Amino acid sequence: MGKKKAQLLASLLFIVSLSLIVSACSNFKKDINSEGKKNLKVIQMDGTFAVDVDDPNETVGDADYVFIGRVDEDVDTLYKDPVTIETSDGAKEVSTPYTNYQVTVLQNIKGNLVTDTSIPIQKAGGINEDGSSVVLYEDDTLPEEGKSYVFLAYAQDDGSLLVSGPNSNEYVEGIKQDVTSEKMEKGKASLNEEATEVVSEYENAYENEIPTDRDRSESEFDDEQ
Repeated sequence: MGKKKAQLLASLLFIVSLSLIVSACSNFKKDINSEGKKNLKVIQMDGTFAVDVDDPNETVGDADYVFIGRVDEDVDTLYKDPVTIETSDGAKEVSTPYTNYQVTVLQNIKGNLVTDTSIPIQKAGGINEDGSSVVLYEDDTLPEEGKSYVFLAYAQDDGSLLVSGPNSNEYVEGIKQDVTSEKMEKGKASLNEEATEVVSEYENAYENEIPTDRDRSESEFDDEQ
């Protein structure tokens, strides 16, 4: 084999190896639908919070954005903050799952995100790397495709949106797929009584919010930018 061919082969092998390494560190998606995830055992994440997570006045005051959004797609899961733990089978590296979604904002309650456009959000929690369980905070749920929720989101320094913590998304039953922000604004979304109560709870919480004194960022999807 000539010198140039050997160098070319070595370069190709290096590129393939690098690609495999990058793939191992990239997003990861298990072929498990929403119903499948609901049937998995739940492992509870521990967390310490600066607000009373059971008081909407405090959680709304702490969040940067509160909105009703429809989940368009459960995109994939990203694994962060790896730590090594000791198990009965020896040391094992585990990471915290974060689930990426595409959502359409139907109504802003706090803040002013773009509406009727699918935007990405990231949810703390999700299916673990071996697909055997779901990792979530206590009193928290994973959003499901096609359903709508009140989301409490935090703008990150890079402009992305993070939904994190107990009670950070609450299901709003009965919002149809053809509902738009205009229908929501004009009261033509035909919300049932339970859904109306959920929305009213968070609208009232915004009116009576207890703001948290902390550094804040702005989402790149803020309509006032």
